[in-house]
Amino acid sequence: MKKKSGLILIAATAVIAAGLLGSLYYFNQEEDAVAAPTDSSSSQTTAASSSSELPERGITTEKMVAAYVDPSLYDTDATEETANDYVQVKKTVDPESEVLTKLHRGEWAAYLETEGEYVKVRADSGKEGYIPKANAGTIVEVERREKATNLSQLSVVLDAGHGGIDTGAESPDGSVNEKTLTLKTAETVGKLLSDNGVHVTYTRTEDKLLALKDVTAAAQKENPDIFISFHYDNFDYANGMQGFTTYYYYNEGQKFGETVSKALGQSLPLTNNEVRFGNYYVIRETYVPVSLLIELGYVNSDHDLAEITKADYPDKVAQGILAALKTYIQ
Repeated sequence: MKKKSGLILIAATAVIAAGLLGSLYYFNQEEDAVAAPTDSSSSQTTAASSSSELPERGITTEKMVAAYVDPSLYDTDATEETANDYVQVKKTVDPESEVLTKLHRGEWAAYLETEGEYVKVRADSGKEGYIPKANAGTIVEVERREKATNLSQLSVVLDAGHGGIDTGAESPDGSVNEKTLTLKTAETVGKLLSDNGVHVTYTRTEDKLLALKDVTAAAQKENPDIFISFHYDNFDYANGMQGFTTYYYYNEGQKFGETVSKALGQSLPLTNNEVRFGNYYVIRETYVPVSLLIELGYVNSDHDLAEITKADYPDKVAQGILAALKTYIQ
């Protein structure tokens, strides 16, 4: 991921935070991803699409709502978060009520009911409480399918990070860039998964830049079982870090992230930096709970660059992802 494009990681170690300093692109870009609230819960409800091509599985529906913050209240170029990046979830509708937890702007929660000028939600942590209706984005009704038991039932969306004028991370001599690596990786992974019966779609299949809201929209249109965004990393200085890292945002993504991390660790010739919480836009602002962002090596690490530029590196990534999916459906 291009360093100057940016990310902010919450609860990261000091070393890792230093290595990833300044990546605001995937953390902080507002992009109108969360619609402003409307006046009534009935007019807020819309239908989320599902894939009719997949073998039938039991389906339930769940209403979801994303935390909304007026864009004038925060700075998309800020390097540090403020209280305005969050919406407090309170125990009751009393403004002085106890704060149970908080939602990052754009974060999804289960919608439970509307009570006056408040909306009751269930956060990803499982805590239930109230947020002002003014901080509730559009409510969507999402189809949740029963867990797949074979690969042919699985639906996966693959995202090749960056593209177009956004090259992403670059090698020290500028000869290797992230956007090219991610596209090749996504295509290779997708082909192997498709060959094994998985229903695969892509956010991009050519060298073009997608707005972050379009990436999340593509994922939500498919409403897949799993969303994976591929990236390659860059440290503040050459050879300061190496290895691959698997990031999740929602709790359901953490378990699958651990499965992917283990499988890639057996497939890739890089250090495994394990699974970490990552406050990235593309996995925070999609209601697909099993969503990951994977940094597949540092382009300004001599060791990593020598490996990730080998012709068979995307194949090794693909083998790891396929192995993880086979474990996931067991």
